This record gives sequence, structure tokens and C-alpha cells, in this order.
Amino acid sequence: MAENEPKKSNYSTIWFYVASASTPSTDIEMSVGGEATAADCTQQPIPWAGSIVGMSLQVEAACGAGTAAVYPTINGVTAASSLVIEATTNPQYTAAAWRRGLYPFTQNQRIGAQYTTTGTWTAAQSIVAAVFVHVEEN
Repeated sequence: MAENEPKKSNYSTIWFYVASASTPSTDIEMSVGGEATAADCTQQPIPWAGSIVGMSLQVEAACGAGTAAVYPTINGVTAASSLVIEATTNPQYTAAAWRRGLYPFTQNQRIGAQYTTTGTWTAAQSIVAAVFVHVEEN
């Protein structure tokens, strides 16, 4: 690499959302960002091998009751720890980072996000999740 050449970034963000999280719910797939309805497209294929290295969550208003847990998936299967929105500790925002290689995926596998809510979750809350991936260089 030349002295003034910028470093390559091997990190990418995949956005997911649900416009109105149902309650109670278990393992509901979130839509890929930009989709018109909640069930259009739920997983994004990645053309390189890599690993899930982080996730962040936000909800439209601070949570007053119940919980919403969101976790990334690989080919529709839970792939990493969940993040939780709840009234006491993380009422509106939360994030986590994981070391590269902990949650690996292979070329052309699909990354998604699913959520689970408790019966006291404030219905009609929108949830936005960002799943951060690190891809290997070719």
C-alpha cells in the first residue's frame, strides 16, 4: 500500500427494521432496510466470507414496560448474542461489539435479524437494528 493510500475498510452495516413490533412474539424476522412491508425481504446475502462483529438497536420511544430482544441470524438461525431493550437499563438504545471470527459466516450466506418481545412490551413500537459485519479480503 502506498504511503498516502487510504486503508480499506472491511466493515459493512446491514440495516433491519420492524415498523410495529407485535407483542408477545417469538423469533419474528425483521425486514432489510428500505423494504415497503415487514415481510418483503428479511435476509441479505453477503458475497464474501466474514463474521458478525456487532449490532446496535434503537426504538422510536423509550420503553416503559416489557422487553424486546433482537439477535442477528445467519441463514435464518440465531448466530450471536441478543441485545435487549427494556425500561431500566436500555430503554431506547443499546449496542454491542464482538471479536472478529466469533460469529463467522461463509461466502453467500444470508445475514438477518429477528426479535422476540414479552407480553408487556409496548405494542406498535418500531425497532431499527444495525448488524455490523467484517468481510475477508479476496
